[in-house]
Amino acid sequence: MIIVTDRGYEKEIQETILKFQGGNGKITLPHILFYNLDTEYLMENPPYQQSNLSKQLSTILNGNNSEIVIFASPHITYDIITDVMLNCSEKSYKFNMLKHLHEKTVGKVRRTNKIGDICVVNLLKENLPVASRWIKRCMDIFLSITAFILFSPLLIIVPFLIKLTSKGPIIYTQIRAGLNGRPFKLYKFRTMVSDADKILHNYIDINKLKEPVYKFRNDKRVTPLGKVLRKMSIDELPQILNVLKGDMSWVGPRPENVKLVKRYNGVFKTRLMAKPGITGLQQIKCRGINSMTERIKYDKQYIGEQSTWLDLKILFQTIKVVLSGEGAW
Repeated sequence: MIIVTDRGYEKEIQETILKFQGGNGKITLPHILFYNLDTEYLMENPPYQQSNLSKQLSTILNGNNSEIVIFASPHITYDIITDVMLNCSEKSYKFNMLKHLHEKTVGKVRRTNKIGDICVVNLLKENLPVASRWIKRCMDIFLSITAFILFSPLLIIVPFLIKLTSKGPIIYTQIRAGLNGRPFKLYKFRTMVSDADKILHNYIDINKLKEPVYKFRNDKRVTPLGKVLRKMSIDELPQILNVLKGDMSWVGPRPENVKLVKRYNGVFKTRLMAKPGITGLQQIKCRGINSMTERIKYDKQYIGEQSTWLDLKILFQTIKVVLSGEGAW
């Protein structure tokens, strides 16, 4: 276990460490600590630089094999949390944060866990009441199984059409940012040429974007079949697997490319506070709109108001939007 803390929580963390280790001696804490309770003390770093803290944390965590990380310092902002989770994608850490710090840094806490005597918020699970979280998960599984049955003819025919009309794999995969920035592999039917990502620089420079988002009309990388699949959102069907795996939900903010998310500012990162979805308030309100400022408005609205009823309303509105083809290109 790794606990990241500071002097402000010295007594609380000391007592916790002693309970875990079964010791009774005094432990002196510097300003910022990195502890691995399974093996040994890792690193002291006073004074630290706030601007470089996410990089320091990522370096430590990527070089360690613990399972649990607890953020127990008010210096750990939501920006730092998302940066660390993005940069530690190859590790299977269970990220947590002290309850009262979560309320100050992220927002209202709707469910908590206990690690020893510490009351924490699991950053890998949605910040919803237990009942709401289970209802949402059950609904995700039910809709996924139903969709798999209803669209099974398409799931069989489309792969053959992709193979017949262009060279390359049937499924396109890309690393996207999930809940609180945790990366995951997203699945879609391939709608572009096989080397689309490699030749992207011929069309756009990500580092020169005014906002961390891009989508352009008449994209020459899109295949003729791909245009049809996109128009009817058929290319999204493989994301049913992402929902069943728990990386995504049927309703939530649109999952974005990790490279773009790393360029988010504090406001844009708030959209990571909910599990990403196949559809969502932003997806139906901003279909075809290429403004991050406009998109984030609807993501924040969804995160603040999310409920089972809102999810159902969005799902029904999605059917109307997809059938109309409005904004799809």
